[in-house]
Amino acid sequence: MRRGEALDRTHVAAARQRLGADRLGQLAQPVRRLVDGRALVLAPGLREELDALVRRCRRREALWDGLGETLSATRSAGVRALFAGESGTGKTLAASYLATALGAPLWRCDIAAVMNKYVGESEKNLGALLEEAEARDVVLLFDEADALFGRRSEGKESGERYANMLTNFLLTRIEAHAGIVVLTTNSRLRLDGAFMRRLDMVLTFPAASFAERLALWRSHLGARAPGEEALRLLAGWCEFSGGSIRNVVLAGAALAEDGAPIGLPALLPGLEREYRKLGRAMPAELERLALDGTAPRRDGPPDAPPAMTEGAA
Repeated sequence: MRRGEALDRTHVAAARQRLGADRLGQLAQPVRRLVDGRALVLAPGLREELDALVRRCRRREALWDGLGETLSATRSAGVRALFAGESGTGKTLAASYLATALGAPLWRCDIAAVMNKYVGESEKNLGALLEEAEARDVVLLFDEADALFGRRSEGKESGERYANMLTNFLLTRIEAHAGIVVLTTNSRLRLDGAFMRRLDMVLTFPAASFAERLALWRSHLGARAPGEEALRLLAGWCEFSGGSIRNVVLAGAALAEDGAPIGLPALLPGLEREYRKLGRAMPAELERLALDGTAPRRDGPPDAPPAMTEGAA
């Protein structure tokens, strides 16, 4: 009102972010990131599943109205979703998109603050975190959830028995939670089977295809993108996830002139470093380009669409 602005979802989300921040901040970290649909590059089927999750969360309190007695007996406003996929495929970004679409604050569980070496303290911390998240109606994110919700062992050792007790507590507590919880994992096989049955939705984030990688390069580079041929070269030869593409683009932006297009010469050093981080060799075509500036072959990489003819180019 003081600014003379019309109230919108952004104002509501900012106010909700501050509400109860002191207590939540002891066990979780705020994720202050507004992500709309244009920032997400997903496979078409995955986009539909994510939109279905948004609809489920929006209607979670009225969804049960008029349904049968068995469902009414198990009524709960809680929604539990698992995002499974390799690192860098957009799981955390999708969680931010979900929170943005709902106008809700997103808080990431701080595993280091929650876990405690003393028996019973970890359960108490997790219980307090879930209670506070439910009271403030925030979206709670458990990144790398297999650290907490991993498979139970036979429990022959005392440490294993305690880990099993913690998993049992979490399975029961998360099912009773009336808020929205998003868990991410690099492999759904690491999660306890009993927990998988308690999930409302499981979304799998696959490795990006050529078309998705091309869209990711365009989305990251924006108005500073090089020409179309350079983008297709990058998308075809660099089988990177969105996280790796982000690293390369930021490295290139640091080398390029402010506001100028970020060409291949500025991107190549970042590409080399990213390949080294991943323990992989850079494709020979990009290696040749890095060494002497020789143009790539016209036939292109195997998974790219057919290259243009010389006349069309």
